[in-house]
Amino acid sequence: MGKIAVLPPVVQGQIAAGEVVERPASVVKELVENALDAGATRVDVSLRQGGVDRIVVRDDGEGMLPDDAVLAFSRHATSKLTRAEDLPGVPTLGFRGEALPSIASAGRVRLVTRPASEAAAIVVEADGHGARLAGPTGAAPGTTVEVHDLFAATPARRKFLRTAATEVGHVVDLLTRLAVACPTTGFRLEHDGREVVAYPPVQTLRQRLAQVLGAERAAGMVEAEGIREGVAVRAFLASPRESLATARLVWTFVALAGGTERGVARRWVRDRLLLRAVLDGYESLLMRGRYPVAMVFVATPPGECDVNVHPAKLEVRFRRPALVHQLVVSSLRSALTTALKEGATVDVVAAATAREVAPAYVPAPPPVTVEPADVGVAAPAAPSATASPWTRPAPAALSTAGGQGTLWQAAPEGFAALRFVGQVFEGYLLCEGRGRVVLIDQHAAHERVRFERLRRQHAAGNVERDPLLVPETVTLPRLQVALLGEHQAVLAAAGMEGEPFGADTFLLRTIPRLLRGKDVGTLVRAIADELASEGASGAAARALDGVLATLACHSAVRVGQGLAPGQVRALLEAMDTVDVNAHCPHGRPVAVELTRVQVESLFGR
Repeated sequence: MGKIAVLPPVVQGQIAAGEVVERPASVVKELVENALDAGATRVDVSLRQGGVDRIVVRDDGEGMLPDDAVLAFSRHATSKLTRAEDLPGVPTLGFRGEALPSIASAGRVRLVTRPASEAAAIVVEADGHGARLAGPTGAAPGTTVEVHDLFAATPARRKFLRTAATEVGHVVDLLTRLAVACPTTGFRLEHDGREVVAYPPVQTLRQRLAQVLGAERAAGMVEAEGIREGVAVRAFLASPRESLATARLVWTFVALAGGTERGVARRWVRDRLLLRAVLDGYESLLMRGRYPVAMVFVATPPGECDVNVHPAKLEVRFRRPALVHQLVVSSLRSALTTALKEGATVDVVAAATAREVAPAYVPAPPPVTVEPADVGVAAPAAPSATASPWTRPAPAALSTAGGQGTLWQAAPEGFAALRFVGQVFEGYLLCEGRGRVVLIDQHAAHERVRFERLRRQHAAGNVERDPLLVPETVTLPRLQVALLGEHQAVLAAAGMEGEPFGADTFLLRTIPRLLRGKDVGTLVRAIADELASEGASGAAARALDGVLATLACHSAVRVGQGLAPGQVRALLEAMDTVDVNAHCPHGRPVAVELTRVQVESLFGR
């Protein structure tokens, strides 16, 4: 006999199930997605012992006829498509026909289903050996699937599961994402007889976000929208001041354009392109290593997005990734800039909220004074008054006046309106506003002003520069010299004209006027380090912002440098002339505030 043999059907099923059923949450995902494809308006999930002993998913969808219910447990049996040509435009969450047979290979399944047109429901029982009708029964229209003794036939798989609490946490995370994708459907989860989460059906995405993230945070999120060549994006964005240490609250969804309300996506995916686009949209507003709170929905025409690239349907591929990336970045950037410029406000309770604290920062650029020349652009329009957090945000700017507060701007009436009290630790400006005390990081504030000025000059094509009488040579590692040469046009646009001079030297011919008299060699090395960390394949716009941010940092006033009252006043006025003044280009907050209520509470008043 030969060495190669066809595996028995039971073994085939268990191997295939390993790709789809990883843990109880995988079972819940497949069953809930089937319920949503069946038009369910309510989905109830019940777990026992973290889902290992029993999982029950009950929906009020369209149900199945007896023959279909049995056939559904056959591998690759599906009602979602019939031809390969249907794949590019598949509108449903499921389509592979692998979920039910895989689940049956991993545990014992009992399915009860009834279409509304039928007088009675039917019962189907299934396991690794197949499915069979078990007779009629009474039940409401819809489908109920019970899964017992998960991984009983493969006990080694059970050893890889975590505690019941951890497994329930994965199910909560899953249902929450599905709830955001489908706001008009109600979701409920109970574990060992106790309710864990409940999301009643709502009409809008923002209402769903209020259920999931808390009313205060959801109200403070700004909405971004954009459309280009049939691809649409819609996003809800929290203030950069709410940044987190991980990307766990950056959620991305995709769907066919027009498939649901306003093209809102229904399929939650893990996509590096979309995550990169979100981070690029927040570029210069977040510190490196920090992540925003953002819900991003992308809708594409049929054929633009391939959902058939992952066994669990968690990854997708875009036909035109550059278009999607640019659309997301520009839409997010526009909405964020507008919100930060206007200082979006929301109704808040008059109580301080515990927040994550950003890492301390000790800048070390050369000293420079604040000149009145930093002022000179028309002031922005007056701020317009227009979020219980699931993950608590960093301190929100709260105000007691009229119950209004903001997560976006520490000085909603403008920095120039603040009264300067004094300089603290030779680096922080203590100011007083109406009903609040504001502490400003002078380096971060001046850095943002300089950065925005450089951006405007670059956009106009006239970054002020001075030619060097004797070009300066900067010795660098060969890789960094090559990167500077690759981004030569970016550097020239920022006022630093030069070219590689040999294998390990960069020759600099001009410098930005802001850096007159400064150590340009240190600056060139800092820019080279920045380009090396981004990678040679980084987007040109990202590289440009990195160069401009480094220029601004090296030309701004340092922490540890004393400022005269006139210089402070010039800086405060300059902060009101730029579009974004809440964060430095590296994402650190420019100012923090304490309301009068917060100050008085510190003294027990």
